[in-house]
Amino acid sequence: MTPPVTGTVTQVCCVSSARDAFTLGYRVVMVADVDATGRDRDHNATLYCSFGDVHPTAEVLDLIGAA
Repeated sequence: MTPPVTGTVTQVCCVSSARDAFTLGYRVVMVADVDATGRDRDHNATLYCSFGDVHPTAEVLDLIGAA
């Protein structure tokens, strides 16, 4: 199972969820355009230094459809 991570406060809530899933052995997908935070630089820095792959919603839906 690959849990998609979405939500607010990318650098706190989202990355905490991703880290927990990663440490439990899941392959995590951060959904870039449905995570958010107050500043773009914080959002982007967290996404690309996180515990999973980063994809926009359209790609995630394609991945789900292909499964």
